[in-house]
Amino acid sequence: MLSPELTAAAQALGESLRRHPLVQAYHEAVAQCEADREAVDLEGRLYALYTDLVRRQEEGEVLARAEVQFFNDLKQRVFQQPSIRAREDALAALKPYLAGIADELTQRLGVDYTAVVLAAGDES
Repeated sequence: MLSPELTAAAQALGESLRRHPLVQAYHEAVAQCEADREAVDLEGRLYALYTDLVRRQEEGEVLARAEVQFFNDLKQRVFQQPSIRAREDALAALKPYLAGIADELTQRLGVDYTAVVLAAGDES
């Protein structure tokens, strides 16, 4: 159980993060991407193909060069699609900001914040 002070501090941090322009830009880019049928379809095709190729490789099948090339071409198309590109650009801009927050939490708490979060994720 967290102390009331820690709970309040975590909630304040969460609210501050939600209001930050980089976080808002990322959420807007995600929403636009999810609303773009072409983006959703392209990503769906890419991840379905990826899953199929991995499964087949794990079963010992040697993939044809043409299949691998098709996957690579599709992956390139996916990440060039405007809505997906905007989402990925927003995420790339956000990551250093969040890394800085994690570093500051590590300094203030005196423990490796990222390691604690990763360990907590492994337990769930």
